[in-house]
Amino acid sequence: MRMRFLFVMILGCFCGMSTVNAQDIQEKRPINLSGIWQMCFYCSASPDVPGELRTSHSLKILSNDGRFCNLVMTPAGAVIIGYGTFSLTSGTFYTEYIEKNVHLPQLEGKENKMYFEMKENGTLMTVKYFVDTDINGNKIEAWYNEVWKRVDVASSYPGDVFR
Repeated sequence: MRMRFLFVMILGCFCGMSTVNAQDIQEKRPINLSGIWQMCFYCSASPDVPGELRTSHSLKILSNDGRFCNLVMTPAGAVIIGYGTFSLTSGTFYTEYIEKNVHLPQLEGKENKMYFEMKENGTLMTVKYFVDTDINGNKIEAWYNEVWKRVDVASSYPGDVFR
């Protein structure tokens, strides 16, 4: 009986160690921010529950060449609301060098440090960044929090698409 117990304990430890090693390998995967990202928000009927993740009409394109472009889909068509370059600074933040920003023009010509966390195997990215002042120079000192979902290539043509 003791031998069986010892065998089960050793087997359990071995299985536990292999799970830890698998997690370490997954965390060391290279970070790939390039792609098309769609802004999302959480919608709930209750203020105590985060709710369901829903997509919006805003897109962020992070190119392989280090350029980014933010655009919004409107009933009249797509509108570019900002662009510039970006560089991955570390595993927890990247920096946007903003050339044009219609939504937050006070950021034009500045570096914006974007803290991010990848979730759901790299298909979801939470981003937060700090804004000192509003467009008129008034101090607001506010953190902006965003959720972005990676846009993937469809496996087949969706039937509910309006072209």
